Amino acid sequence: MEIIGWGWVVAAVAGNLTVLGALWIRARWRNQQEKTRGDALIAIAEALPGGGRLRDQRADGSCSTLTVPAAARSVGRRG
Repeated sequence: MEIIGWGWVVAAVAGNLTVLGALWIRARWRNQQEKTRGDALIAIAEALPGGGRLRDQRADGSCSTLTVPAAARSVGRRG
């Protein structure tokens, strides 16, 4: 008596491969989105004047704040 047929095994393997493929595609897409977002934040931060502040809030509610320090004066500083 055959409990599990080959058709079920093939279907299970194909289903798992499909899920893994979808997860891989999603991870690559998310990685690309994060890289694009990071590049944009770097460009904005480089354009900020000394003492400027950038607050980036995402749709999920998380936020990050970047403060660019004012240029240090060399007068009166000792190394």
